[in-house]
Amino acid sequence: MLNLLIVDDEIYAVEGLRLGVPWASLGFGQVFEAYNIEDAADMLRHNAIDVVICDIEMPGGDGFELLEWIRAEQPGLVTLFLTCHAEFHYAQRAIQLGCHDYLLKPVDFGELTGKAGKIAASIAADREWEAAQDKAKAFWDRKKPLLVERFWQDMLAARISASGELLARALREYAVPFDCEAMDVLSILISVEQWTQPLSEHDEELMEYAVRNVAEEIVLRGGPGCALQDGSGANAILIYCGKGEKLDMEALASRCEQFIGYCRDNFYCKVSCYIGEPVPIDRLKTVYEALLKMEYDNISRSHVVYRYERGSEPVEQLSPIDMSEWPSLIEQGESQLLRSRIHDSLVELKFEGGRADALTLYYHGMLQTIYVVLHRRGKTVQEVFAEALALVQPPPPKTILQMEEWAYEVTDTAIRFVRGEEDSIVRKIKHHIRHRLSDKIERMELARLVSLNPAYLSRLFKKETGESLTEYIQSEKMKLARELLRGSDKPISEIALIAGYGNMSYFSKAFKKQFNVSPLAYRKGQA
Repeated sequence: MLNLLIVDDEIYAVEGLRLGVPWASLGFGQVFEAYNIEDAADMLRHNAIDVVICDIEMPGGDGFELLEWIRAEQPGLVTLFLTCHAEFHYAQRAIQLGCHDYLLKPVDFGELTGKAGKIAASIAADREWEAAQDKAKAFWDRKKPLLVERFWQDMLAARISASGELLARALREYAVPFDCEAMDVLSILISVEQWTQPLSEHDEELMEYAVRNVAEEIVLRGGPGCALQDGSGANAILIYCGKGEKLDMEALASRCEQFIGYCRDNFYCKVSCYIGEPVPIDRLKTVYEALLKMEYDNISRSHVVYRYERGSEPVEQLSPIDMSEWPSLIEQGESQLLRSRIHDSLVELKFEGGRADALTLYYHGMLQTIYVVLHRRGKTVQEVFAEALALVQPPPPKTILQMEEWAYEVTDTAIRFVRGEEDSIVRKIKHHIRHRLSDKIERMELARLVSLNPAYLSRLFKKETGESLTEYIQSEKMKLARELLRGSDKPISEIALIAGYGNMSYFSKAFKKQFNVSPLAYRKGQA
């Protein structure tokens, strides 16, 4: 509802205006009254007034003075003037001061009702528009960080061109505050290696979100950049910096150490940070993949800050074709997408002339791709290609068609190997867990068992099984407890110890959460 103020030095005039118009039906809730300019100004200071109806001629100051005050102090108010003089200069000055309209006395209440109704409708429309704008802005403010994160996810996955007009358009569409011409970007990989408290999958996701938020606060400290989770589930910070800007890398490493300590003390997790170097946006993916490789290769140290050294990125291919993402596609089992990449790259090679030396370079690039995948898993070509060793031995294919067929066959073989090896790793982890249920099983211990980085092992296990290591361990412990409750007469406290729970209360809560029934009630139900 709107509030109205009537200002006139004649009491009967004010009373007539108040009673002569159906204000409530027009959307006005309260009608305030003032009989001079001073009282009117005081009324406006202490009440939320939307519309003012004011007589121009009053002793001790005219309506124009009030309008000038309103214009200076409360410019959003709508004013309607009343006057006994149908003179042009009155109307002219009223309009100059922002008056909405004016009426001649004696007032025609029908005309006033019509004008007041239009004013109320106009104010309502303005407020509706402002509310819509506020809602849109609030939505945009919530959405913008997600758009920025999506842009960098697409950049790291090579779904967006790293240069040219396509990149410029993507930056605009995603509303990313990054200027390719004036800025470089530094990446920091956040490796969550171990949770020191048992967490469900949902709780882990919430905690990783909290870790990213704290990383922004401690590492970025309000500076330009963002925290994100890439498509594989790895967490990272990107810092925007000016081209040629000398970053204080020691201070940055110190903030990362502070962040690691905060996570240890408050989030019950062990974290390492892998710091890259400022590079143009078209080199971001290369450096970021080098950080991922550093994480992958690190199977001994945790809870530390690592610094990137130039040359640790994947070996640059001699071929002009960019194959940097192909090892990841093999490891992810993306056979169809990889075939599409191979086909498109060979079409490009053909259009560029398809010279024999270029085809030879392409062949060695493909071999390098396979070697990268095998090296990461500590395997040799002979072990993986024992039955088809000719695939990876000279001479190379002589035509583009032969090259395409060869590339399909060799990458399909590598994908089959990776799938089998990852299945083997998961089976080994599951077997170890099932035979150690009475003990406290930590992620670092499991990682050492298969010689993998803890964070990488967690992502691999979840990708292959659909559940986190923590959830699987909890589930197996509860299954063992259920079997013992059903098939033995051991005391519940002893069963809790066998399942690896030293705290009876915590065991009961965990069992009830898993099966919606307490251990005692479950045993009675089986009797």
